[in-house]
Amino acid sequence: MSVRLFHRGARLIFVVRHRPSGRARWWAPGFRRYDWDGILLRPLVLLGLDPHPDGPGSITCSIGRLVWTSGRCWTTIELYLNGGSTTKRELVAAALLKAARYGRNASGR
Repeated sequence: MSVRLFHRGARLIFVVRHRPSGRARWWAPGFRRYDWDGILLRPLVLLGLDPHPDGPGSITCSIGRLVWTSGRCWTTIELYLNGGSTTKRELVAAALLKAARYGRNASGR
């Protein structure tokens, strides 16, 4: 039996702030630029939240909005989830965090 402590290809995502009210801020250090549209749209579609890209760095869905800003060596992702119950917002935030760490974009990278 083997235990893998680090997933190959996983991105480092640190939760800077998380509130049960549906607001969260994540920080992702790294030198690569990621296609956050492709990475974060897929789980929102699977959850049936009707996501729509709002231009570069933003996605709107039926229960809120996701906004990210990229710097030279980092990305900050902010969640503003104001629709649905507290439990639903927490579950959606957990699914998006997992997708941000391990998910692939539409091209498979």
